[in-house]
Amino acid sequence: MPQPDPSSPAGLLPQPMLETAQAARRGFLGALEPLRGELFRYCRRLTGNVWDAEDLAQETLARAFTRAAQTHQPVERPMAWLVRIATNAYLDQVRRPALLLVEPSERAAPPVTDPVEVRDALAEVTTLLAPQERAAVVLKDVFDLPLKEIAAMLSTTEGAVKAALHRGRGRLADPERATALARRAAPDRDTLDAVARAFTAYDLNGLTRLFVEDAVSDVIGMAHEVGRAQIAAGSLHHTLHLEASIRWRAEVRELDGDPLILMWATLTDGDGTEAVEDILRAETAGGGITRLRWYYFCPDVLAEAGDRLGVPYRTHGHVL
Repeated sequence: MPQPDPSSPAGLLPQPMLETAQAARRGFLGALEPLRGELFRYCRRLTGNVWDAEDLAQETLARAFTRAAQTHQPVERPMAWLVRIATNAYLDQVRRPALLLVEPSERAAPPVTDPVEVRDALAEVTTLLAPQERAAVVLKDVFDLPLKEIAAMLSTTEGAVKAALHRGRGRLADPERATALARRAAPDRDTLDAVARAFTAYDLNGLTRLFVEDAVSDVIGMAHEVGRAQIAAGSLHHTLHLEASIRWRAEVRELDGDPLILMWATLTDGDGTEAVEDILRAETAGGGITRLRWYYFCPDVLAEAGDRLGVPYRTHGHVL
């Protein structure tokens, strides 16, 4: 394998090394492609929403790639392997400084909880339950895994899992749970409307000015850009000037109270039929975009959002 050249500017990694890593990643993702849908569904149930599910699935695959490079034995039951990595990645993201397994809540759960009711409440799990409780409920009541296996995934004891299930089920069954739900601050709607207008008008300069200087842009699974200049020269320029076979129109819609930018595409050599081919989610501060996520290569996300919004959509598969 090519070695870094210490004499090169800033010790840059040579292009052949990057190409070797990219080729290995493509092969790895190709081998796991049949499991991607099931992995996304697990992440969807664990996180409680489609957007965090895609983030967790991407993080899981990145960790799995690193783990595979450090593994010297064949990986048996690769889906279970991915579920374990996803569970640990999720807990790492939300783990609190204090111990998660605390004393039982004042309201006890009923002796038996209807699994259907638990599944129906999963959309609320994110805000109602502590992370370890959430993982325990999903692994047991949705995937019906044995307590011993759940304890191993969560690095705890079977008794602790039982306690987490007891508390979690109790909170989900609490008739007062609606008052405990909270929603994250939404991005500024005026800024998103301005972004949509600039995309539709193919106004690259105006669109660029809507990003803060140190903004981040993630084309999920494909590219990570940092800084207004890099974003303008990368994803924005590619979308507005290099994709000559597509005419884009942007529109702001809301899903679960969360404003999204739908990117409608019309093929210039087609019959003029529009369909959503990308969805953008933005974070804002001070009237500017601080982070933009593109879901073009996230077919599960596009399918769920498109179906729920009742709009036609086209997907393009995952990045391999």
